[in-house]
Amino acid sequence: MVKDKRYTNVKNLISGGHIKNFKDLFDVIPKTVVAHDLGINNVRFTELMEDVGRYFVKDLFKLAELIEVPEIEVMKLICNQYSTDKKAKRKR
Repeated sequence: MVKDKRYTNVKNLISGGHIKNFKDLFDVIPKTVVAHDLGINNVRFTELMEDVGRYFVKDLFKLAELIEVPEIEVMKLICNQYSTDKKAKRKR
């Protein structure tokens, strides 16, 4: 499997502190590419994006491997996204 070159861009943006939330990844690389690389159905992946707390840890670790960042970095993105989504739900 040939890895999409945009993962390198994502890695650099995470390292530089420009990507702070999980959904920010998809400004750089399409969710369909990530879903395919993780082996997750695109519809299911979209559902998981709406409630990031439902992701399996193994899938997040696989994503970290694709991006070539420590697993904790992806976990931080998920935590930040969860917090952001939680605040947005309270405002409704």
